[in-house]
Amino acid sequence: MKILNLRKEEMAESVIMALLLALVGGFLDAYTYVLRGGVFATMQTGNMILLVINGFNLDWSKCLSYLIPLLVFALGSVLSEIIKDVFKENKVAWRQTSLVVEVVLLLGTIFIPFGSASIYANCLISFVAALQVNGFNRMRSHTFFTTMCTGNLRTGSLFLYKGIKNREASLLAKSLRYFAVIIFFMLGVLVGITLFESMKQYSILVPCGILIVCFFILYIKVDEPNLSKNEE
Repeated sequence: MKILNLRKEEMAESVIMALLLALVGGFLDAYTYVLRGGVFATMQTGNMILLVINGFNLDWSKCLSYLIPLLVFALGSVLSEIIKDVFKENKVAWRQTSLVVEVVLLLGTIFIPFGSASIYANCLISFVAALQVNGFNRMRSHTFFTTMCTGNLRTGSLFLYKGIKNREASLLAKSLRYFAVIIFFMLGVLVGITLFESMKQYSILVPCGILIVCFFILYIKVDEPNLSKNEE
């Protein structure tokens, strides 16, 4: 089972791209939660839960720290569609543009101090997460997520069950890809918490470096048949 086999598909949907972006997603969620006030800037479901809890406790200032990233994430989703429309004839170009915007915004968080100002850093990272979710949400023709794991866990588990039940190696391979994405997301968290104490806000340079690698991966082409048609 060739989990990392790369063919002439769009590299944005390749497994290596999925793993690298999952690494970024886990890192950023850990970064905002550990260093920026306990906010899930990429996993918005967590913010919704914390928003309701703090609203129930009438802690309105805390509510704002969760509400604003939610709204910024929504705005980022809209902007990603605008970028897509501008480059509708060139999918690689609009995805590369999204990656460049992501790197610039993440670098901007370095200049935002910790404490009450962290809400601005969280907004930038929420914006980045929206661009990433909307720009890179397919892995070998199947939907997946780079900033959360619930959907990946469900899909991977179903493929695993069907693969075992039907004794189909291709389904087992799909399952392993989803579990690999989950592992890389958790690895991103682990990498983050090992660096936060020593690097502080400069630890954001790590996901920036990974995103730059992703930018150049989009140029890769391998002259083999289109994988998406073979896997359906």
